[in-house]
This record gives sequence, C-alpha cells and structure tokens, in this order.
Amino acid sequence: MLNNLLVTKKNGQLVPYDPNKSIASMERTGVDQKTIKEVMRVVRTKIVPKMKTSAIHDLIIKELSNQKPWAAARYDLREAITKLGPAGYNFEKYVASILDAYGYDATNPEELQGACVTHEVDVMAKKDGRIAFIEAKFRHDNRATIGIKDTMSTWARFLDLVDGSKVGLCPHFDEAWLVTNARFTDQSLKYGHCKNMVLIGWNHPKERSFAKMVDLDALYPVTIIKELKPDELERFAKADIMLCRELNGISTDDLRAKTGISEQRLDVILSACEGIVKGDKA
Repeated sequence: MLNNLLVTKKNGQLVPYDPNKSIASMERTGVDQKTIKEVMRVVRTKIVPKMKTSAIHDLIIKELSNQKPWAAARYDLREAITKLGPAGYNFEKYVASILDAYGYDATNPEELQGACVTHEVDVMAKKDGRIAFIEAKFRHDNRATIGIKDTMSTWARFLDLVDGSKVGLCPHFDEAWLVTNARFTDQSLKYGHCKNMVLIGWNHPKERSFAKMVDLDALYPVTIIKELKPDELERFAKADIMLCRELNGISTDDLRAKTGISEQRLDVILSACEGIVKGDKA
C-alpha cells in the first residue's frame, strides 16, 4: 500500500507517502477524475521505497503531459513562479497583474518617501477607496519561509509611510499586505494577524491562498509555458505582460511590435498559452 511507503523529502527526511496530496494537487489543476485515477495507477507501478518526492513530482508531470499537457503545466505552477527570476522584480509585476485581475488598480511605484527614510514599494493597490501597501516577497527555494523578521519589517515600513503621508511626503495607505510564493512561519502569522495585516502565502489563508488566487481565475504567469525562453520572459515583462491570459487578447502583430519576438515563436507561445488557460475547453 502506498500509505505505508516511505519516501525521501528534499531535506533527506524519510516520511510516509501521502497519495492524497498528489491527488489534491492534480485536482487543483481542474483535470478530470478519470485522468487523475489513471495517473495514480501509473504512479503505483513506478514508485519505490525511499524514492525522492521530487522524482514522484516529475513522474506525475510526465504522466499528465502524456494525457493532458495543460494540466501538467498547471500542476507545475510553483516551479513556473520560481522562474520569474531571482531578483524578484518580475514577481512584483506578477502580483500586481493578479490584483488587477481581481479588480484592484495595482501599480509598482518603486520608491516612496516615508517620515524617516525612503522605501522601495513593491506594489500599491487601490480598491473601494482604500489603498494597500504591499510587500511582495519572492523565494526561489520552495522550502524557504517568511519569518517574523520579514513580517515585522513590512509593518515598520508601513508605519513610516503612514507617518510620511500625514505630512504630505507620500500617498496615504490604509492596509499593509505581505504576499509571497513561500510559506509563513507560525510566529510570522501570529504577529501579522495581531497587526491586522493581510498575509497571502502559497497555502495561506486556506480560502484565498496565493495558489488558489491563481487557479480560480486561471491567472497563470507566462513562465508556465515550458517553451518560453528567459529572454522572451524579459521582453514580456518590459511590455507589462505577465499573465498567460493577457496574451489571448492581443494580436500577433501587436505582440511582435511590443516584444520584438518573431511571429513563428509567438505562434508557439500563444498556442501553448491558450491550452493552459482554457484546459479542456480549448
């Protein structure tokens, strides 16, 4: 039984394999139950004791690719986000694009003057008469966490900007957010919630985690396209195109003019993007 099988995590720790986690991750993509059952059937024949969890992940992606390529791309969402770049700037633009899709007026304002010092502001989002100061914390390592120091630093920067706004140095902010592709530590969550901060991480909060915000409205980053090259990502970022679905509303001629990417490459990218966004509806 798979439930009694020990597998190896990235840190080398042996833990019981939980097939329900693999099933839940596939369900997140929107793929049908028939496909999920078939993929798990194959997994059961190939998984072995002490197998690395990364190898199981790759096995599932391979089997999904054989049956539903769009689901395989969605399943690998976390990896796609890490491809946004170690500097994190593209992640900030991606967060702004997600919030725009949810009805916010989101921008990347760069530096703003607080009461004491200037601050690099990752995202500023306006909705319903309120303005949020948003720290976008990018983590390249999926095992990384957002600790209490990160949360306290975000809160301190927010307070300095609030004080700065009182003397006309910067816009007024009503809320402090911390958005990340990583996970929060318990202490980080405790402090943030105590200060009424909005904390959005990979799996927090359950009803509106970062992953769910992406999946619910198919807000996949362009990096989810396996065929995309690093220089093409930078071209899209400079053109303020970070979401796969944004490509669907732009003609090939306009995209070529905005990005300088050849028509042949754009045809490949657009075709892959349409399949990922629409899934079985494509």
